[in-house]
Amino acid sequence: MKLNPIALLVFIGCAGLAAGQTITDPAHIEVYVTPYYNSKGPAIDVGPFSSGLAAKSEPEFVATISKMKKSWATLNFAEVYVAAIRLYDLGFRKESIYWFYSAQYRGRLLGTLIDQEKMGSMGDPGFELFQAQNAFQQLVGPYINGYAFGDIDQLIPIIERVQKEGKVVPDLTKIYPRVTFKPKSEWDAGNKGLNDGLTKLLMTLKAQKASIKQQRIEHGMEAKFSKLPSKELPKGSGT
Repeated sequence: MKLNPIALLVFIGCAGLAAGQTITDPAHIEVYVTPYYNSKGPAIDVGPFSSGLAAKSEPEFVATISKMKKSWATLNFAEVYVAAIRLYDLGFRKESIYWFYSAQYRGRLLGTLIDQEKMGSMGDPGFELFQAQNAFQQLVGPYINGYAFGDIDQLIPIIERVQKEGKVVPDLTKIYPRVTFKPKSEWDAGNKGLNDGLTKLLMTLKAQKASIKQQRIEHGMEAKFSKLPSKELPKGSGT
């Protein structure tokens, strides 16, 4: 049975993993999306915030997150995905949910509005970004959704916030200057479809809380993720 995107997202929150993917340590996201992120190291290459995101020093990392928030409107999806991963790994897991869903929205927006006939092939910026947003979503989703779907009441307002922030389409040509997009006259309609998808997800979450909980228990996700702690970002550095 082919699941629609919303059902698939709910399923990922319960059990779904990418092909060949296993979660051995639910507290650490082990993924590799070339050239942006490799959990071994970690090795990060997403632009000016890369070294701060990879920092071993927690204060340096937190300061980087604070700087990224000040540039929030112009961050690309890879930057936000990597920040979500690092927030999760360093124990700021509730915060990571917001960054993950924001990254997912930005990545899907690129995937929706990119001119697929002009994105080229392997090695071309458009093609590589299109593939990367899929890879991040599929590989990181099982971890952060695995954690996030354990508390639907906490998840719902986070998704509502991402949906509200997503109603205005940023200037994608400035965020991704080497990518060819569809005409700007088509952007609002494409974004509306994406935004409406979150409405359907929110309706599903609100209507099927008990069912989602049961599926998580049956698939072992509740046992794997429910005991993970989360700490708050220091005041003045969060969202």
